[in-house]
Amino acid sequence: MTASTPNTTRLYEVLVRLHDDVRQIRYPYSAKVLKWGIIRDSEIEAALKNNPDASERTVWAGEKPADIAGRIAGGLTAFIDQEGYREKWMDAGLAEGSWKVFLDEYCMMKADLAPFHSDGYFRNTEMENLLDLVKILDEEVLSSPAMSGPTRLSVSYKSKWWKECHRVFSEAVGEEVYRRLNLDERPKNGACHSPEWTSELKAAIREIAKRWVTSPIWDRPQSADPKEGVDFTSNNESTVKMFLSSNKFTTHYLEGRPS
Repeated sequence: MTASTPNTTRLYEVLVRLHDDVRQIRYPYSAKVLKWGIIRDSEIEAALKNNPDASERTVWAGEKPADIAGRIAGGLTAFIDQEGYREKWMDAGLAEGSWKVFLDEYCMMKADLAPFHSDGYFRNTEMENLLDLVKILDEEVLSSPAMSGPTRLSVSYKSKWWKECHRVFSEAVGEEVYRRLNLDERPKNGACHSPEWTSELKAAIREIAKRWVTSPIWDRPQSADPKEGVDFTSNNESTVKMFLSSNKFTTHYLEGRPS
């Protein structure tokens, strides 16, 4: 029995896949950052020709920090948008600026000093960790039945509440990342900018998200007087921070530890 010869289209598909596989071996650290436009293959190749320890800092030397942050944000946003979560949150009331706050809180929005070839280059795993975080928050908090009452959980979408809730939440998540991945130190550039999250770690983060929903603050009555309740109409940063702290929406509470 004679083996059939692959037609031109099939041969092309095999060659393309082989080319991609070879590139994965050459640049295993850059697969996602290349695909989603955070950095270009030509930039990496040019940098590595002159410096085997090249990094994002090498590639983006001379560029404005705001331009670098915009480039990273664009790639991360495009990556997350394939799943539709951000659009869903926007439809529910999240402001465009609050998405930027979200990325700033959990991701490294500046050029990384870690060489591309090093184990400390986390841009690829950062993207996957971010997607895992978004899924957990969507499933446990932002799609919770409590979002439509009877509690005030939906206030989480308001810009200053969003910012302050995530400031506290990210501290709790960062602590879990540090402990459960046995890192030398807590993540300095956002909890997602770290090695790949394990199943155990993701389960722990899910429990933290559940405590966001069950925090006693959302059951308090509306009142401008902290002794009587919570002023959920306020969008003043210092006021929101005070109400969260005085009603036990704290890192200790979210971690399940006694205050």
